Amino acid sequence: MRPLGLGLVGAGEVAARHVQAADSVPEVRIAATYDLRPERSTVPDFDALLAHPGVEVVVLTVPHALHEDLAVRALAAGKHVLVEKPMATTTAACARMIAAAEAAGTVLWVGQQQRQFAHVRAARDLLRSGELGEIRAYREIRSNHYGPGRPAWFFDPGLAGGGVAMLVGIHTIDRAAILLGAAPVAVAATTETPPGWRIETSAEGELFFDAPFTCHFRWYSAEDFQYDTTVECERGALHLDPAGLTVAGRRVVDFDADREYTESFARQYRALARTVREGAGMDIQPAEGLAAVAAVAAIYASSQRLGVRMPISS
Repeated sequence: MRPLGLGLVGAGEVAARHVQAADSVPEVRIAATYDLRPERSTVPDFDALLAHPGVEVVVLTVPHALHEDLAVRALAAGKHVLVEKPMATTTAACARMIAAAEAAGTVLWVGQQQRQFAHVRAARDLLRSGELGEIRAYREIRSNHYGPGRPAWFFDPGLAGGGVAMLVGIHTIDRAAILLGAAPVAVAATTETPPGWRIETSAEGELFFDAPFTCHFRWYSAEDFQYDTTVECERGALHLDPAGLTVAGRRVVDFDADREYTESFARQYRALARTVREGAGMDIQPAEGLAAVAAVAAIYASSQRLGVRMPISS
Protein backbone atom coordinates (compact mmCIF):
# COMPACT_ATOMS: atom_id res chain seq x y z
CA MET A 1 0.00 0.00 0.00
CA ARG A 2 1.42 3.38 -0.99
CA PRO A 3 2.34 5.81 1.79
CA LEU A 4 -0.20 8.41 2.85
CA GLY A 5 0.83 11.77 1.37
CA LEU A 6 1.18 14.60 3.89
CA GLY A 7 0.99 18.30 3.15
CA LEU A 8 2.76 20.06 6.02
CA VAL A 9 1.67 23.64 6.69
CA GLY A 10 4.02 25.57 8.96
CA ALA A 11 7.73 24.96 9.47
CA GLY A 12 8.31 25.86 13.08
CA GLU A 13 9.49 23.93 16.13
CA VAL A 14 6.75 21.31 16.26
CA ALA A 15 6.83 20.84 12.49
CA ALA A 16 10.38 19.54 12.83
CA ARG A 17 9.05 16.78 15.09
CA HIS A 18 6.41 15.93 12.52
CA VAL A 19 9.04 15.61 9.81
CA GLN A 20 11.31 13.49 12.00
CA ALA A 21 8.43 11.21 12.96
CA ALA A 22 7.05 10.92 9.42
CA ASP A 23 10.48 9.93 8.14
CA SER A 24 10.41 6.95 10.51
CA VAL A 25 6.94 5.72 9.52
CA PRO A 26 6.69 3.84 6.19
CA GLU A 27 2.93 4.39 6.10
CA VAL A 28 3.30 8.14 5.48
CA ARG A 29 5.52 10.55 3.54
CA ILE A 30 5.86 14.31 3.27
CA ALA A 31 4.52 15.19 -0.18
CA ALA A 32 4.59 18.99 0.08
CA THR A 33 5.32 21.77 2.58
CA TYR A 34 4.14 25.36 2.82
CA ASP A 35 5.41 28.08 5.13
CA LEU A 36 5.38 31.87 4.94
CA ARG A 37 9.14 31.63 4.42
CA PRO A 38 9.66 30.55 0.78
CA GLU A 39 12.94 28.82 1.54
CA ARG A 40 11.04 26.34 3.73
CA SER A 41 8.31 25.64 1.17
CA THR A 42 7.98 23.28 -1.76
CA VAL A 43 4.82 24.99 -3.05
CA PRO A 44 4.13 28.72 -3.51
CA ASP A 45 0.98 28.98 -1.35
CA PHE A 46 -1.68 27.07 0.56
CA ASP A 47 -3.93 26.69 -2.47
CA ALA A 48 -1.07 25.05 -4.34
CA LEU A 49 -0.58 22.62 -1.47
CA LEU A 50 -4.28 21.73 -1.61
CA ALA A 51 -3.99 21.19 -5.37
CA HIS A 52 -0.90 18.99 -5.06
CA PRO A 53 -1.84 15.51 -6.34
CA GLY A 54 0.27 13.78 -3.71
CA VAL A 55 -1.32 15.48 -0.69
CA GLU A 56 -4.02 13.44 1.01
CA VAL A 57 -3.69 14.76 4.57
CA VAL A 58 -3.08 18.40 5.44
CA VAL A 59 -1.05 18.75 8.65
CA LEU A 60 -1.52 22.11 10.36
CA THR A 61 1.37 23.26 12.59
CA VAL A 62 0.55 26.98 12.53
CA PRO A 63 -0.57 29.55 15.14
CA HIS A 64 -3.77 28.40 16.83
CA ALA A 65 -6.03 31.15 15.47
CA LEU A 66 -5.29 30.00 11.90
CA HIS A 67 -6.48 26.43 12.47
CA GLU A 68 -10.14 26.99 11.69
CA ASP A 69 -9.83 28.71 8.31
CA LEU A 70 -7.10 26.43 6.98
CA ALA A 71 -8.80 23.26 8.22
CA VAL A 72 -12.17 24.20 6.74
CA ARG A 73 -10.58 25.01 3.39
CA ALA A 74 -8.64 21.75 3.37
CA LEU A 75 -11.68 19.68 4.32
CA ALA A 76 -13.77 21.40 1.64
CA ALA A 77 -11.09 20.42 -0.85
CA GLY A 78 -11.59 16.78 0.10
CA LYS A 79 -8.43 16.46 2.21
CA HIS A 80 -8.10 14.77 5.56
CA VAL A 81 -6.74 17.08 8.27
CA LEU A 82 -4.43 16.58 11.23
CA VAL A 83 -4.52 19.78 13.26
CA GLU A 84 -2.14 20.44 16.13
CA LYS A 85 -3.62 21.07 19.55
CA PRO A 86 -5.47 23.10 20.58
CA MET A 87 -8.03 22.28 17.93
CA ALA A 88 -8.88 26.00 17.62
CA THR A 89 -9.18 29.02 19.91
CA THR A 90 -12.97 28.93 20.39
CA THR A 91 -15.61 26.23 20.61
CA ALA A 92 -17.50 27.86 17.75
CA ALA A 93 -14.45 27.48 15.52
CA CYS A 94 -14.10 23.83 16.57
CA ALA A 95 -17.76 23.23 15.75
CA ARG A 96 -17.33 24.69 12.27
CA MET A 97 -14.35 22.42 11.66
CA ILE A 98 -16.34 19.38 12.76
CA ALA A 99 -19.24 20.36 10.49
CA ALA A 100 -16.86 20.76 7.56
CA ALA A 101 -15.39 17.29 8.14
CA GLU A 102 -18.81 15.73 8.37
CA ALA A 103 -19.94 17.46 5.18
CA ALA A 104 -16.81 16.31 3.32
CA GLY A 105 -16.77 12.79 4.75
CA THR A 106 -13.09 13.14 5.58
CA VAL A 107 -11.03 12.62 8.74
CA LEU A 108 -10.44 15.47 11.18
CA TRP A 109 -7.75 14.39 13.65
CA VAL A 110 -6.78 16.60 16.60
CA GLY A 111 -3.09 16.28 17.43
CA GLN A 112 -3.29 15.51 21.13
CA GLN A 113 -0.29 13.30 20.52
CA GLN A 114 0.58 12.98 24.20
CA ARG A 115 -2.13 10.31 24.30
CA GLN A 116 0.42 8.22 22.42
CA PHE A 117 3.10 8.29 25.14
CA ALA A 118 3.92 4.82 26.44
CA HIS A 119 3.50 5.78 30.11
CA VAL A 120 0.16 7.49 29.49
CA ARG A 121 -1.14 4.37 27.74
CA ALA A 122 0.15 2.13 30.54
CA ALA A 123 -1.39 4.36 33.23
CA ARG A 124 -4.72 4.47 31.39
CA ASP A 125 -4.85 0.69 31.08
CA LEU A 126 -3.92 0.17 34.72
CA LEU A 127 -6.55 2.60 35.98
CA ARG A 128 -9.22 1.01 33.79
CA SER A 129 -8.30 -2.47 35.05
CA GLY A 130 -9.35 -1.52 38.57
CA GLU A 131 -6.21 -3.06 40.03
CA LEU A 132 -5.51 0.00 42.16
CA GLY A 133 -9.12 0.48 43.24
CA GLU A 134 -11.04 3.71 43.26
CA ILE A 135 -9.38 7.00 42.34
CA ARG A 136 -9.08 9.33 45.32
CA ALA A 137 -7.16 12.36 43.97
CA TYR A 138 -5.50 13.66 40.79
CA ARG A 139 -2.82 16.35 40.53
CA GLU A 140 -0.72 17.73 37.71
CA ILE A 141 1.91 20.44 37.45
CA ARG A 142 3.29 21.44 34.07
CA SER A 143 5.61 24.16 32.83
CA ASN A 144 6.24 26.03 29.62
CA HIS A 145 9.01 28.49 28.89
CA TYR A 146 7.88 32.01 28.03
CA GLY A 147 11.19 33.67 27.34
CA PRO A 148 13.81 34.50 24.71
CA GLY A 149 13.79 32.24 21.69
CA ARG A 150 10.11 31.36 21.81
CA PRO A 151 7.95 32.16 18.74
CA ALA A 152 6.60 35.71 18.76
CA TRP A 153 3.04 34.51 18.22
CA PHE A 154 3.12 32.70 21.61
CA PHE A 155 2.86 36.16 23.19
CA ASP A 156 0.01 37.37 20.94
CA PRO A 157 -3.45 36.40 22.27
CA GLY A 158 -4.95 37.09 18.86
CA LEU A 159 -2.87 34.29 17.35
CA ALA A 160 -2.32 31.98 20.32
CA GLY A 161 -5.82 32.27 21.79
CA GLY A 162 -4.32 32.71 25.25
CA GLY A 163 -1.23 31.83 27.22
CA VAL A 164 -0.18 28.83 29.25
CA ALA A 165 -3.73 27.49 29.65
CA MET A 166 -4.28 27.28 25.91
CA LEU A 167 -0.76 26.20 25.00
CA VAL A 168 0.02 23.49 27.56
CA GLY A 169 -2.98 23.38 29.88
CA ILE A 170 -4.84 21.72 27.03
CA HIS A 171 -2.53 18.71 27.57
CA THR A 172 -3.48 18.48 31.26
CA ILE A 173 -7.17 18.64 30.41
CA ASP A 174 -6.89 15.96 27.74
CA ARG A 175 -4.69 13.70 29.87
CA ALA A 176 -7.09 13.90 32.80
CA ALA A 177 -10.00 12.98 30.53
CA ILE A 178 -8.07 9.99 29.15
CA LEU A 179 -6.80 8.67 32.49
CA LEU A 180 -10.04 9.28 34.37
CA GLY A 181 -12.29 8.11 31.53
CA ALA A 182 -14.48 11.22 31.46
CA ALA A 183 -14.38 14.86 30.47
CA PRO A 184 -14.48 17.53 33.20
CA VAL A 185 -17.82 19.25 33.76
CA ALA A 186 -16.73 22.39 35.62
CA VAL A 187 -13.65 24.35 36.66
CA ALA A 188 -12.51 26.88 39.22
CA ALA A 189 -9.24 28.64 38.43
CA THR A 190 -7.14 31.77 38.57
CA THR A 191 -4.52 32.95 36.10
CA GLU A 192 -1.66 35.44 36.33
CA THR A 193 -0.49 37.79 33.58
CA PRO A 194 2.86 39.57 34.10
CA PRO A 195 2.75 43.40 34.05
CA GLY A 196 2.76 44.68 30.48
CA TRP A 197 2.04 41.23 29.00
CA ARG A 198 -1.08 40.20 27.10
CA ILE A 199 -1.11 36.48 27.92
CA GLU A 200 -1.09 34.57 31.19
CA THR A 201 2.04 32.64 32.13
CA SER A 202 0.63 30.79 35.13
CA ALA A 203 -2.66 29.27 36.21
CA GLU A 204 -3.92 27.14 39.08
CA GLY A 205 -7.22 25.53 39.89
CA GLU A 206 -9.49 22.49 39.96
CA LEU A 207 -11.21 20.52 37.24
CA PHE A 208 -14.44 18.94 38.47
CA PHE A 209 -15.88 15.64 37.24
CA ASP A 210 -19.05 13.68 37.85
CA ALA A 211 -17.02 11.83 40.49
CA PRO A 212 -15.96 12.25 44.14
CA PHE A 213 -12.54 13.65 43.18
CA THR A 214 -11.14 16.66 41.32
CA CYS A 215 -8.05 17.31 39.22
CA HIS A 216 -5.84 19.96 40.81
CA PHE A 217 -3.56 21.66 38.30
CA ARG A 218 -0.81 24.25 38.31
CA TRP A 219 0.84 25.59 35.17
CA TYR A 220 3.71 28.04 35.15
CA SER A 221 6.62 29.40 33.12
CA ALA A 222 10.10 27.96 33.66
CA GLU A 223 13.16 27.57 31.47
CA ASP A 224 13.50 23.88 32.34
CA PHE A 225 10.54 21.81 31.20
CA GLN A 226 8.72 19.89 33.89
CA TYR A 227 5.53 17.98 34.36
CA ASP A 228 4.38 15.68 37.11
CA THR A 229 1.06 13.82 37.19
CA THR A 230 -0.04 11.94 40.30
CA VAL A 231 -3.15 9.79 40.58
CA GLU A 232 -3.83 8.57 44.11
CA CYS A 233 -5.95 5.42 44.36
CA GLU A 234 -7.12 3.31 47.28
CA ARG A 235 -4.39 0.71 46.71
CA GLY A 236 -1.47 2.88 45.61
CA ALA A 237 -0.56 5.82 43.43
CA LEU A 238 0.50 6.39 39.84
CA HIS A 239 3.23 8.92 39.15
CA LEU A 240 3.97 10.09 35.59
CA ASP A 241 7.03 12.22 34.90
CA PRO A 242 8.84 13.22 31.68
CA ALA A 243 10.77 9.92 31.60
CA GLY A 244 8.26 7.29 32.61
CA LEU A 245 5.74 5.84 35.07
CA THR A 246 6.02 4.74 38.69
CA VAL A 247 3.26 2.65 40.28
CA ALA A 248 3.09 2.19 44.05
CA GLY A 249 6.81 2.99 44.29
CA ARG A 250 7.84 0.62 41.49
CA ARG A 251 9.20 1.91 38.17
CA VAL A 252 7.21 0.20 35.43
CA VAL A 253 7.89 2.38 32.34
CA ASP A 254 11.19 4.12 31.66
CA PHE A 255 12.34 5.86 28.47
CA ASP A 256 14.47 8.61 26.96
CA ALA A 257 12.14 11.61 27.09
CA ASP A 258 13.23 13.22 23.83
CA ARG A 259 13.13 9.96 21.88
CA GLU A 260 9.70 9.10 23.30
CA TYR A 261 8.41 12.55 22.37
CA THR A 262 9.27 11.97 18.71
CA GLU A 263 7.94 8.40 18.86
CA SER A 264 4.58 9.72 20.11
CA PHE A 265 4.23 11.63 16.84
CA ALA A 266 5.20 8.48 14.92
CA ARG A 267 2.52 6.44 16.73
CA GLN A 268 0.03 9.15 15.89
CA TYR A 269 0.89 8.89 12.20
CA ARG A 270 0.58 5.10 12.26
CA ALA A 271 -2.85 5.41 13.86
CA LEU A 272 -3.92 8.10 11.39
CA ALA A 273 -2.82 5.94 8.45
CA ARG A 274 -4.87 3.02 9.78
CA THR A 275 -7.91 5.26 10.06
CA VAL A 276 -7.59 6.72 6.56
CA ARG A 277 -6.50 3.55 4.76
CA GLU A 278 -8.36 0.85 6.68
CA GLY A 279 -11.25 2.67 8.34
CA ALA A 280 -9.92 1.93 11.83
CA GLY A 281 -11.43 3.84 14.73
CA MET A 282 -9.89 7.18 15.62
CA ASP A 283 -7.75 7.51 18.74
CA ILE A 284 -9.37 10.90 19.39
CA GLN A 285 -12.75 12.17 18.28
CA PRO A 286 -13.06 15.79 17.13
CA ALA A 287 -15.64 16.37 19.86
CA GLU A 288 -12.93 15.63 22.43
CA GLY A 289 -10.76 18.36 20.93
CA LEU A 290 -13.70 20.75 21.20
CA ALA A 291 -14.32 19.72 24.83
CA ALA A 292 -10.72 20.54 25.77
CA VAL A 293 -11.04 24.02 24.23
CA ALA A 294 -14.32 24.47 26.11
CA ALA A 295 -12.51 23.70 29.36
CA VAL A 296 -9.87 26.34 28.64
CA ALA A 297 -12.62 28.87 27.90
CA ALA A 298 -14.20 28.05 31.27
CA ILE A 299 -10.81 28.53 32.98
CA TYR A 300 -10.59 32.04 31.53
CA ALA A 301 -14.17 32.79 32.52
CA SER A 302 -13.54 31.54 36.07
CA SER A 303 -10.37 33.61 36.38
CA GLN A 304 -12.21 36.74 35.29
CA ARG A 305 -14.60 36.08 38.17
CA LEU A 306 -11.75 35.60 40.69
CA GLY A 307 -11.87 31.81 40.63
CA VAL A 308 -15.54 30.99 41.02
CA ARG A 309 -16.66 27.58 39.78
CA MET A 310 -17.83 27.70 36.17
CA PRO A 311 -19.57 24.99 34.15
CA ILE A 312 -17.82 23.73 31.04
CA SER A 313 -20.14 24.20 28.10
CA SER A 314 -19.32 22.60 24.76
